[in-house]
Amino acid sequence: MEDDEKTNDTFQHAAEGGAIGAAKNAARYVIKTGGRKSNIVNVYDKTVKSSRGNPKWFARIDKPHGKVQYHHVNVNKAITGVPDPHIPISQATAQAAGAAGSVLNVVNKVAPAVAAVSVAIETVQFGAAVFKDIKNGSTRNTIEKTVSVAAATAGGMSGFSAGAAIGTAVLPGIGTILGGLVGAIFGGATAGSYAEEASEKVFDSIGLGIDHPKCEKCGQEFERHRYKEGHQNLCPNCR
Repeated sequence: MEDDEKTNDTFQHAAEGGAIGAAKNAARYVIKTGGRKSNIVNVYDKTVKSSRGNPKWFARIDKPHGKVQYHHVNVNKAITGVPDPHIPISQATAQAAGAAGSVLNVVNKVAPAVAAVSVAIETVQFGAAVFKDIKNGSTRNTIEKTVSVAAATAGGMSGFSAGAAIGTAVLPGIGTILGGLVGAIFGGATAGSYAEEASEKVFDSIGLGIDHPKCEKCGQEFERHRYKEGHQNLCPNCR
């Protein structure tokens, strides 16, 4: 049962990280497939505007054309400060990037709704933790929830940055966006789960939400995890 709960918590933290990654991608990048005859997928950076106020293109994956007779990645010098390297890639990689671009375009569009749902779920869960603590005369569930969400958020943010950097090195544009999203998911899951395990050990060591009443049936003192069991008056042997 506890393993199932841990698995569910890990998925929850991964979803929190994913929502962060999707929101950050949507806030910064625009993805468009097709365009000119040679274009497969284009990525525009909203933080860099043209004289007309439109996002400038950051990276573009093209089919062979003109003097560049191979599938390649173009990178905008106006953003990177580096001359367009025309990075060669295979046809299969170019096609996969085009397919990924279509999927990530959808992710970008639904990112605000995903973020809103994630916040709503976290709010409900936080409320449930507070209610449980009030009922059980504890504060531990609320503190644990706060710590794990904060850690998952921080992990998602740092994972996004690291993943985006790695993705850019591998495949500028689509790799940047996909790397950021994957990094945020793993960062959220890892940091959130680690924070839960660490806080459990710390709180157990200081006895937060734990007391030692006497069993009403046999009179023996027992360890009661009040934050989980509430005001249980019987020891495990007498239940």
